[in-house]
This record gives sequence, C-alpha cells and structure tokens, in this order.
Amino acid sequence: MRGTTDSASADPVPLVWFPGVGWDEVTGTDRLIVEAIARTRSVIWLDPPNRAGWDGWLRGSAPAFQTIGAVRRVQVPATLGVTRWPLRAVSRWLQHASFARATRALSGGVVVVANPLTRFPSSGRFTRVLYVTDDWIEGASMMGVSRRFVERMLHRNIREADAIAVVSPELVARIEALVPGVTEGRRVTVIPNGAPSTVADLHDRGRLPIAGVIGQLNERLDLAYLKAVVDAGIPLRLVGPRTDRQPEFSAELTRLMGHPLVDWRGAVAREEVPDHLAEIGVGLTPYADTPFNRASSPLKTLEYLAAGVGVVSTELPASRWFASPHVRVETSPASFACAVELALAARDDRALERDRREFAGAHSWDRRGASLVDLVERSGGRADRHVVAGGLR
Repeated sequence: MRGTTDSASADPVPLVWFPGVGWDEVTGTDRLIVEAIARTRSVIWLDPPNRAGWDGWLRGSAPAFQTIGAVRRVQVPATLGVTRWPLRAVSRWLQHASFARATRALSGGVVVVANPLTRFPSSGRFTRVLYVTDDWIEGASMMGVSRRFVERMLHRNIREADAIAVVSPELVARIEALVPGVTEGRRVTVIPNGAPSTVADLHDRGRLPIAGVIGQLNERLDLAYLKAVVDAGIPLRLVGPRTDRQPEFSAELTRLMGHPLVDWRGAVAREEVPDHLAEIGVGLTPYADTPFNRASSPLKTLEYLAAGVGVVSTELPASRWFASPHVRVETSPASFACAVELALAARDDRALERDRREFAGAHSWDRRGASLVDLVERSGGRADRHVVAGGLR
C-alpha cells in the first residue's frame, strides 16, 4: 500500500510536484499552491523537461537542484522536440530518472501530477494525486501539442490516480465523460484556487479612474468587451505579456493597443503587480465564451478582490460561483461597459474595499493548500479514491 508518512520520522514526508510550467515561468496555480503547502511541509518540485536542465543534471548539482525555502526545485533536461514522438519518450525517461534521483532517500510519499504531458512514475512507494488545472484536452492546441496525445495521457492518469483534483465542477463532468464511472459513488469536494495572502493597501492615495486587466493577453480574452470599455471613454490599463498566436486575434489585439485610451505595460515582475492593483479602479475578467474558459477558474478575479478592487466579468461559471456583489457578471459588451462605469464611480469606497479583502481572505492560498494536504492525507494508503472538484479561480 502507498502511504504519506515516512517510516523514519513522524514529520510529514515531502510532496513531489510535477507542475505544468517551470518555477521561473508564469506564476500560476502550481507555484501559488506549492508555496502555501511549503509553509507546513517540504516539497520537491520537478520542472517540466527543458534543454536548459542538462548541465546541472549531468553534474548532479546546481542548477539541477535548487533550494528555495522549503521547496527543492529539480531542473529536468530534455531533448529537442520534447513533445514529439519518439523524442518525447526520451524526455519522459529523463523526467522519471530525475524523479528517481530526487526521491531515492524517501521510503514513501505523495506524487502530484499537474501536467498534461506527464505520466505518473511507476514507483509503488507513492500515493498518486492527479491535479487537473485546466481543460487540457480543449487547451491542447494552445499548448501546441496533439489533442489525441493529451487525451490518452489524461485517460491513463485518471485510471492510475489514488485521488483526483480538478479546478471546476465542469471538469468533473468532463472527466466522467472521458472515463465513465470514475466519479460514481465518490465524494466530490470543491477546493477553489486562492487569493494572495497580502496585497498592498495604500489608503493614502486614491484609485485612478481606470479599468485594468492583469494577466496574459491571448485568445482567451473577448476583445469586443474591452473595445466597448474604451469606446465608452474609459481608460484601460493592460498589465501582462502578449502570448497570442492566431494572426486574426493578434491583429485585433494590436489595434486595441493602438487606441489612445489603452496603456499596455507589458510583462512586469511579480512584486510590481500590487502597485498596479493599488491604482486601478476596477478589475476586468473579460474571457470569451469557450469550452476551455467555461471549465477554468481565472486567477485574476481573486487577485483583484484581495487588493480591494471590484470586478466586472463576462459570463463564466467561475464568476457566477462566487455569488458576490463584488463580482459583476455581464453578458454583452454594452452592459459590461456600463458596469465598469458604475464600479469606477465607487472606486474609493473604503468600506467596500474592506469587504472585498475579507471575502478574498476566506479564499486564501493557505486554505487551498491545507485542503489539498487534507485530501492527500485522507487518500494515502487507501484503496478507494476521492474526486475533488478544485474550484474556481
């Protein structure tokens, strides 16, 4: 049986985490929840395969292994064409060899796979947790990988997992459709993604009469809603990198950025984000109505609320789930722009800011990390499985 306690110690054994992105890449679900978990136990983080990992891996020292607080980061090497057959088989071997090297001193533990291209290691010493952070099958084209390969890998991991976590109730239904019966008779628990624990509270300066979008700028956005905002005469600040790929969308985004009321700041350091959150008068979650977005839970919504900023969102199950007056949900560009105007009129209401911070505090990453650890501890060494609907970010 697989377990979650080390026979040599009463302390909790490390979690071994296979994330969707590297530690130094976009800070998202994986890193945020791991940082929360690392406040109570150690975590071994294995970057996705990357050719930059070769030097240290061969030497068996940094930069292959890097200690970041209670997190031990392992940089995994890769071949060219990491996602293409047959080279992906070589990269998979390198990934699992890195796992074996990083865990050889452990008698047992927990492996969390949160990567659509990673298969569970074959070792029977570890409890296996699958953490589905997006609809990976619908997102395969955005990742530039084969939809069939992603579907096959997900199907296999679902069957091998001792516990399954997903980021929305919508994904529970999609997993059930992929592997019929996987959720039958099993408890479904919601573990929402979380809010930052500390965000600047700068009461000595008023908020600017501007709307803001903070995050990656790509095809997930419905630009018609942002165009309606600037057409209504509302200044718009965009903070984040462009990660768009489709030529038609890219041309439309470029036109929007050329509008005199649009201020694009590009990618900024993580520590600079609170300054932007302290200045904007309303935060926008303008996602398009697509299967991928309907199954997601945008991180930016709780990030806005944690900074005391009201939110206007397009129609998303994630936004409806909050059932909060601080998250306005609109179904047309015109009503969206009107809601933005109303939110800006109340941008300096300190009582509302406090309410939003308190609301976000109830959704902190520490709580989400604790819930995932609880799932792990309940699943360790047991034959039954829980399906966890990780909630709405």
